[in-house]
Amino acid sequence: MKTGRFDDLMSAITFAEAGEHEKARELLKGRDTILLAISERAIDRSVLKYALNLSKRIHAAIDVLYLTKSGERHVLLDAFMSETAKARVDCTLVRRDGCMKKAILDYTEKKREILFVVIGSTPELDMECKTGEKTLSEAWKRLKCPLVVVAKGGMPSIA
Repeated sequence: MKTGRFDDLMSAITFAEAGEHEKARELLKGRDTILLAISERAIDRSVLKYALNLSKRIHAAIDVLYLTKSGERHVLLDAFMSETAKARVDCTLVRRDGCMKKAILDYTEKKREILFVVIGSTPELDMECKTGEKTLSEAWKRLKCPLVVVAKGGMPSIA
């Protein structure tokens, strides 16, 4: 990602958080999807809420990358999908298994309109990973967009 684009995305987040939605949209220039990466083993309501609120503020769709071995949908995921429908947010569920980090990197490589990846915690990135690429900083070098890590209580941190 070019530095200017990264700066624009960071500025857009700041403007959206401050309630300046029109300015945030101007900075985003048509890129309109948030990738919410969750696992059936670690779903946090604050992460779901943060992704939905951010999506509504910047009028972005949400792609939910759901890491699951069982194929079953978690009750919180069902509630989230229902909530996005009520809020008229375009939301797509994409199921994957295997390494979370690899799934995120593969998905964002193919789908260039991803603005941000929202995830609950950095340990989630290493779920089911068996490769040598275990650190966040190594993966970050390949990620084409900002990674927003939402801590318990809904406060984000940008990696």
